[in-house]
Amino acid sequence: MYLVLAVVILLGLLNTVVANVVGHYDYREGVSVWFRGIFFFDLRPELMAGAPLGFQLHGLAAMVLFALWPFTRLVHVFSAPLGYLTRPYIVYRSRDDVQLGSHSSRRGWERSK
Repeated sequence: MYLVLAVVILLGLLNTVVANVVGHYDYREGVSVWFRGIFFFDLRPELMAGAPLGFQLHGLAAMVLFALWPFTRLVHVFSAPLGYLTRPYIVYRSRDDVQLGSHSSRRGWERSK
């Protein structure tokens, strides 16, 4: 998964450098319109077909990343740990009545019997 993520990032950086320094392809007129069309169900494949190979590979790698996303640890990006803020501290309880350790038990917690 990290390899696919690195490929997407590196292709994006490479395309930015190449488009701004070497070539004169304006991705805002082609690739951006194609990508936005995916969300509006207005697919125009000719926009991506006219893009340079680097942008096509970047789009393909991004689609692979999105397809693999739910089956990896990256799925945790979508889960906010809100329950963590309200959960109680972990309670360690001994099995006998003898105090374990050098600290007394905290106020508010009862020992299990």
